[in-house]
Amino acid sequence: MTGNRDWLIDLNPNVKNKLRFADNNTISAKGIWKMMITHKDGKIAYMHDVVYVLTMKNSLLSLGQLFEKGFTMAKQQNHIEIYDSKQMLVLKAPLSKNRTFKINLDANAIQCLSTINTEEESWLWPNRHGHLNFKTTQL
Repeated sequence: MTGNRDWLIDLNPNVKNKLRFADNNTISAKGIWKMMITHKDGKIAYMHDVVYVLTMKNSLLSLGQLFEKGFTMAKQQNHIEIYDSKQMLVLKAPLSKNRTFKINLDANAIQCLSTINTEEESWLWPNRHGHLNFKTTQL
């Protein structure tokens, strides 16, 4: 669950529901998305079924939902380790004073690239095809 819209891609707008917290308060979800994360080694991974809640100040990760998706957890002295279905370590988080596990995800802010709309005919095909120079488009 996150309130950071810049992290999210591939909206499934058909899923709109209310989420209920332990104190019985409810909030509205604005769809289910996918989030791109960069590992420490530079590889890209995707977190699926991320719920976007406009009013969220902090993002939450449900251990129960990870468990349902095949992840396993191991409690160590002062931290938790989470492993994927291949038993590869994907997350290690220390236990904080308020008994939560705080993690820093390197979520990528999604940016759309577009070309400048111009009436100049010489730019028409380079803009359409994303060419870096004119040499490859000249006849």
